[in-house]
Amino acid sequence: MIKMRKIAFLQPSASTGKLSGELARREKILKSIASDDTEIEYFGLEMDPTKSHLDAIQSSYESVLSVPQIIKAAMNAEKAGYQAVIISCGGDPGVTPLREVLTIPVVPPGSSAKHVCSMIGRKFSILTSGFGETSRTEIHERDGLLKLISIHPIGFTVPDIREKVNESFEAMVREGKIAVKQYGANAVTFGCMSMAYNMYDEELTEAIGVPVVNPLKVAVKMAEMYIDLGLTHSKLVYEVPPSLGNK
Repeated sequence: MIKMRKIAFLQPSASTGKLSGELARREKILKSIASDDTEIEYFGLEMDPTKSHLDAIQSSYESVLSVPQIIKAAMNAEKAGYQAVIISCGGDPGVTPLREVLTIPVVPPGSSAKHVCSMIGRKFSILTSGFGETSRTEIHERDGLLKLISIHPIGFTVPDIREKVNESFEAMVREGKIAVKQYGANAVTFGCMSMAYNMYDEELTEAIGVPVVNPLKVAVKMAEMYIDLGLTHSKLVYEVPPSLGNK
């Protein structure tokens, strides 16, 4: 008998098992990425399916505000028997406190994709939502990824990326070519999960000539890998908070 893996994709604003519209479309994509012997679904806190909705985190402020609900959803998922959880935002909000309160693997899609980029090239760049000038960076302190050389806002908000798929793709081609030609990137990834869900990484790879790493695909496969190998984060680093006592 095949043993099923069970993975929760954390979306506190969603109704687990009762999705419609864009949330249902996204869950279908998740299932298409996962192996046949993996059960993966959106896991949220919303009890009323009519209020189930997709959030958009577009700032550090919004990221911090989202963390308590993400933690609550994650703790519920572990109690419900899920073997790994995936954070639903490319900025990986709450990864450290999540690992402190959970024993199952916590997969941050943004960080996971960056590490894959670092293994397939000498330098890589990030294409992300928002506005402003390209920022050059030689040291990415949060993950210690010295190969990250630039971050490129494409000039679209998260809702715009969801609604204007073709236009946002053209902007990513433009910024991707700049990353490759002007900054020397050998690979690129996305800083926004709505980009990932548009599933144009293969098209973009062809357009800019370097590998494009989709954080959604990486996160699902990384979660499966952790489960298969029996690995999780070190509790010597991510200790249980004293206020929670012994788990």
